[in-house]
Amino acid sequence: MSNNFGDKERPVNIVKLIAEEQLLFVMEKIGVDDTDENREDILALALNELPSKYVNTHGGKLYAQLVENNRAQYETDVLRSLTRAAIKVKERPRASVQGG
Repeated sequence: MSNNFGDKERPVNIVKLIAEEQLLFVMEKIGVDDTDENREDILALALNELPSKYVNTHGGKLYAQLVENNRAQYETDVLRSLTRAAIKVKERPRASVQGG
């Protein structure tokens, strides 16, 4: 099945990229165990709070420039949202919810 995107041209959510880059830092600061479940849950909770910001990935240099130009604008909100999500997950990790 064909799509409208070439191999190199895809819309990418800058906010998600920043969240993924900052995730382990926040988890360590909050003291959340580094498990797949915790990472998934924190990202899902945080990204649900944040507005998406998509850019096209055509022209790698242009894409990198867009990410860097928008980073400062979104990083504070992303860190705040990740922190709130990490606190929630630490207080009630998925394993304890499923097991109890």
